[in-house]
Amino acid sequence: MKIRWPVIIILVLALALALVGGATMLWRLFMFLVVLLAISYGWLRLLVRQVEGRIEKIPQFCRVGDYFEESFTVVNHGRLPMLLFEAEEDTDLPGYRNDVKFSLPSWGSYTWRTRDLCRHRGQYRIGSLKAKIFDPLGFFYVRQELTDTKYFNVLPATIDLPYFQVLPRREPGLNTRRWFAGEPGHNASRVREYISGDSLRYIHWHSTAHKGQLMVKEFDPDFTRTYAFSDVWIILDMHGGSNFGSNEETTTEYGITIASSLVKKYLDDDKKVGLMASGNHSYLFMPDSGIEHEQRISQSLAVVEPSGVVPVSNLITSQEERITQGSAVIVISPAGFPVLGMPLRRLINRGVAVTAVLLDAASFGGKIAASDTARPLNADGIHVYIVRRGEEISRALDIRYMSSSTRFSGVRK
Repeated sequence: MKIRWPVIIILVLALALALVGGATMLWRLFMFLVVLLAISYGWLRLLVRQVEGRIEKIPQFCRVGDYFEESFTVVNHGRLPMLLFEAEEDTDLPGYRNDVKFSLPSWGSYTWRTRDLCRHRGQYRIGSLKAKIFDPLGFFYVRQELTDTKYFNVLPATIDLPYFQVLPRREPGLNTRRWFAGEPGHNASRVREYISGDSLRYIHWHSTAHKGQLMVKEFDPDFTRTYAFSDVWIILDMHGGSNFGSNEETTTEYGITIASSLVKKYLDDDKKVGLMASGNHSYLFMPDSGIEHEQRISQSLAVVEPSGVVPVSNLITSQEERITQGSAVIVISPAGFPVLGMPLRRLINRGVAVTAVLLDAASFGGKIAASDTARPLNADGIHVYIVRRGEEISRALDIRYMSSSTRFSGVRK
């Protein structure tokens, strides 16, 4: 309990005047102030015991761009009225403020509701109502916590991506490209050097003897099986050195929005979706389906930060055995070709369909231009999209990157 400093000054002055002047009226004034303060103090002590705060409505989570609502009620359970009551919610939610002033009659209550926009993903503190209760004359006040702190997750925004494709289409007049070395069609199309991860059963022994090194066969893909991928893996690059940009315009925020949108897209299509990322923590969700699975992934994407020590190449290598043949993998990263090239090629050689969503680091203030990474990835048969700073993500993911050698693209229907 605290007393306002002007009250102390008035009381000291009244006492000083009484001592100096010695007049009866001055002593009576001093005693009157003392009694008044005592009554106010006692009144406030009773008020503190009879007040109660309740949270009537509090959300569990909200998504960026949506509104959330809260509802609070303060109840006076006693006979004494509460003439001045101040309440403020203790929260770190960006841009949100909840404070009120009101009075309460005896046996009365006061309810108010708040509504605000969720602006930035993350976990925030809400629900804790800090009250300041005053005596009737405003001489004293007490700070009191009426409700407990709750934690509230703001989930990343999701956007519709109707034209984004995990797998390539065969376009009229274009040569078929190889996408599944481990799940071939009937006809071998060429041979190439052996790469770690290739199946030994596809070794071309005649070429191996001629070249003096292991050579393996590559096959034209069987497109009747290409679209029947079993699982979708989303790999999000959260390495500490992969974040470029500032405020909301960063590769991290773009990547998380894309990952969240792709999770929703494929779960809505009744696919099993998994996610892996190495940031402030290691996040690994095996492919699954359903609303609860989506919420678990979204809750993790709400709090992940780009502070990982494991590069995305090492993450893919360490977890590639979890990615089964016939799966589809979408890698979201601003990294360059030396980092992405080899692990993604190994996935292709294991019969995995690979798509790379390249965040153009150069447009966010970094040094790596996504187009320099896209060309060699595209040449390896990797499906590539490029997203630049300030670009509408849904439009960027409508159309695939086209190199001059491949000349094929996903176009809008």
